[in-house]
Amino acid sequence: MNASQASRSGFGLRVGLGLIGLVVLAAALSLVWTPGDWSGVAVDQRLLPPGWPHLLGTDHYGRDTLSMIMVGARSTLAVAVAAVAIGLGLGVPLGLAAARGGWLDAVIMRAGDVVFAFPALILAILITATLGPGIQAVVLAIGVFNIPVFARVTRGAALSLWTRDFVLAARTAGRSDGAISWSHILPNIAGVLVVQATIQASVAVIAEAGLSYIGLGVQPPTPSWGRMLNEAQTLMSVSPQQALFPGLAVLIIVVGLNLTGDGLRDRLDPRLVVRT
Repeated sequence: MNASQASRSGFGLRVGLGLIGLVVLAAALSLVWTPGDWSGVAVDQRLLPPGWPHLLGTDHYGRDTLSMIMVGARSTLAVAVAAVAIGLGLGVPLGLAAARGGWLDAVIMRAGDVVFAFPALILAILITATLGPGIQAVVLAIGVFNIPVFARVTRGAALSLWTRDFVLAARTAGRSDGAISWSHILPNIAGVLVVQATIQASVAVIAEAGLSYIGLGVQPPTPSWGRMLNEAQTLMSVSPQQALFPGLAVLIIVVGLNLTGDGLRDRLDPRLVVRT
């Protein structure tokens, strides 16, 4: 990567972090203040166009759209963070164990194939049948789907390191495979895992919006971007902004996560060095 490419990569990383920061700021601010009422019903205020004091207008119940998007950001970020945490917490140890080979590798990879046979949406339906619809089912469904993703990424990155000299030296010194995995392998693949985490977070955002759209995600009265899109589909001819603004919110966070992932990959991948 030359200096010009490095400059573009750095710009993309800054833009990505800025977009993520904007959504995080909106979610944090909604904990203490919102510009309007996001939970009450005001029939005389329904379907107002963007303007003052409702900067993004109101929905069919008279609720402030901007306030609902801010509060909905909390659920979106919570699902993304929790689902990625589950994937990292369980997938990384499994991937490190699989990278040692043997029967354990075969068992973990085949178990991952079974999970991949059920997309997050199908898992959510199955889990919802047991737990009932709600954010817990969404987090569990997406988190379970993330486990084999991180396991495969970890295994693939770790396999190439087990033949390196520093690993052979650690084995010669009498260190166990488990100790080598955590002390030597994991720190060297951390960059790959960070990039994958941003990718899976963006997938979780889209999945949460999709599940909420079909009624399996965050339940009323808590706002959700996906449910806002669902409610707006019958209002496109009279109030198209009801679909535009939550759709833009999903776009902003997904683009931010993807730009951040690309920028981190360029920064953390040792093969992509800057050549002047």
